[in-house]
Amino acid sequence: MNKEKIKPIIVPTYTEEKASKKSFLKKFPYFQKNKTPRKKVERKSHVLRKTPIIMPFLDITEEHIVMKKYFMDIFQITTNDLHSLTDTDITIKLLEKARFYRSSASQHKVVGLNFPANTEKQRLYWERKKERTTDPLRIRFINRKLFELEFIARERTNREFFLFVYAESSQTLEDEKKQVVRGMRQSFPLQTLSNEKKQDILFMMSNQNSKL
Repeated sequence: MNKEKIKPIIVPTYTEEKASKKSFLKKFPYFQKNKTPRKKVERKSHVLRKTPIIMPFLDITEEHIVMKKYFMDIFQITTNDLHSLTDTDITIKLLEKARFYRSSASQHKVVGLNFPANTEKQRLYWERKKERTTDPLRIRFINRKLFELEFIARERTNREFFLFVYAESSQTLEDEKKQVVRGMRQSFPLQTLSNEKKQDILFMMSNQNSKL
């Protein structure tokens, strides 16, 4: 007896069924739907009418921030790790701070805000390492490091402190700024900020439920 060869049964995949269905519909143009791509509507950001009335800020320059009734500028306070200082160092800093408050008559206030952790330098370092290597194990390790840095930047915050200085005129503000910088040089030195950082500070103070 001659044994007949059994032909294999080919089961069509999902893509093949989809292609055969399309070829069937091509025979009948009536069933074809002319799908026109929808245009994406770009929403323009707008400012509420009451916002300029409520907000006291008018303009920001390299020297100061112009407000409706006075002028203002912002400095960042350089903090210290109290656990790494001795009792004598802490006492000296407190005495210098107390002397500043007694001698200074400027209008100022200290503000503390939580800012996202800045991991940009670390991420740039590991990205350069990733470009220079071809080892899959090292690439896997670097990807893990980049993931951790992105998580830290997204979830963790740093407590930063700022000093707001106020004056009725721009010239008076410049004198007050010099006095404040000189008075806090020995205890908690002040750092000048860029306009972008100042805008971020004002944004966080005006939108306390929002993130940068």
